[in-house]
Amino acid sequence: MIKEIMMIFLGFASGVLIAAGTFAFIAAIGIVPRMAQRTKTQSYVRWYEDAILLGGLFGTAVMYWDIQIPMPVVLVVLYGLFCGIFVGVLTMALAEVLNVMPILMRRLRLSKGITWFVVSFALGKFIGALLYFCVDGFYVV
Repeated sequence: MIKEIMMIFLGFASGVLIAAGTFAFIAAIGIVPRMAQRTKTQSYVRWYEDAILLGGLFGTAVMYWDIQIPMPVVLVVLYGLFCGIFVGVLTMALAEVLNVMPILMRRLRLSKGITWFVVSFALGKFIGALLYFCVDGFYVV
């Protein structure tokens, strides 16, 4: 019984720390207000923050306990889609903060087709994820 109580405490404490660290990073690069501004949903910023916090806690709980949640394929696909959107938005926000894209475009002397360049990044990430998760034994070293 004490072991289970300690596991609950450690899992919860770890979840709080991971969620706080994740949110601090996201807040530091300003992704939440910028995303709310671009989507014209400034009144829902609190919901965004709560979703990030709860996602961190849920992810930590799933990581610590081998939770098997039976879900229909549609929910699994939606989960994957939302995870991909989150990672993509986070990556692009980090790239924007570090000014990676303007420097890369200047170095490549690329002035036209920038949209296609960014779309090719997204498609490459998507195809790589499909290969990794759908092809048995596929991995990149």
